[in-house]
This record gives sequence, C-alpha cells and structure tokens, in this order.
Amino acid sequence: MNKLTDNIDKARAASRERLETAKEKATQTSTVAREKMSESKARAAALLGDGREKANESVAATRDAAKKAISKSEETISNSPLTIVAGGAALGILIGMMLPKSKTEGKYVSNAGRKINETARTAYQAAKDASRDQIDQLGFSNDNMRSQFKDLFGKAIDAAKTAMAAAQDAVKEDNQGKK
Repeated sequence: MNKLTDNIDKARAASRERLETAKEKATQTSTVAREKMSESKARAAALLGDGREKANESVAATRDAAKKAISKSEETISNSPLTIVAGGAALGILIGMMLPKSKTEGKYVSNAGRKINETARTAYQAAKDASRDQIDQLGFSNDNMRSQFKDLFGKAIDAAKTAMAAAQDAVKEDNQGKK
C-alpha cells in the first residue's frame, strides 16, 4: 500500500501544480483582456466624440445655410410680393385644372359647380385686370416678374443643394473617421 499511497500523493501534487499553473494563466489572460477592453473602450469613446463633433458642425452649417435661404426668401418676398401672389394663383389654377371630375361630383354639384366656375372666372378676370393695372403702375414688366420668380426659386434650390452637400460631407467624414 505504500506504493499506492506514494502514487496517490504524486498524482495529487501534480494536479495541484497543474491547477496553480492554470490559475496563473487565467489571471494573466484576464488581465490582458481587461487592458484590451479598456483600450477599445477608450478608442470607441474618442471616435464617438469625433462623430458627435462632426455631426454638430454639419447641423450648424445646415442651419446657417437654411437661415440664409430664409433671409433671402423673405427679402425677395418683401421686394416683389405680387410675383409670389401671381405664382401661387397660377399654381392653384393648374392644380385645379389637373384634378379629374367624378360622376358623383357631376350628379350632385353640376349646377352649383357651373355657378361657382362662373363666379370664379369673373373673380379671376377681375383679379387679373386689377393686378395688371397695379403691375403697370409699379412699372413691372412680365419679363421682370419672371426673372424675379426664377431668381427666387433658383436661390431656394441653391440653398437646398448647399445643405445637402454639407450633410453628405459630414456623413463622408464620419465614415472615414470610423475606418
């Protein structure tokens, strides 16, 4: 039994030694993993901060562009309100003309519709004549009004393009920063 006891003691000692070695390796691995996680966390926080900063800059640039566009639009509207009114009226008339008439509408509203159309035509003609008189008194020509109207929409489109470009640049920069 002495040999058996010695073998058991040797096996216990070898097991303890292996257990201690495994504990040491686990502790070392755990320490290295914690350090790597800490480094990764710091890098992620830095990237997030950079992304937020770029997004804030992009938002600020877009706001500035929008404010400039609004200011320019207000200025244009103040300088030529008749052009805007004429454009709105023309747009309303076009939309009204494009809408189809339904059978139900014709059945129930045809007489009233005729009266409304006649009244609308009379009102439209009166407004058209009055606006022409007013425009003539102010010295505006059709070409001048068209030019102002085109200028207004051109500037609105330019402002939208600028805002879109700023947003795209911010997204590109953000994506490049992540790589």
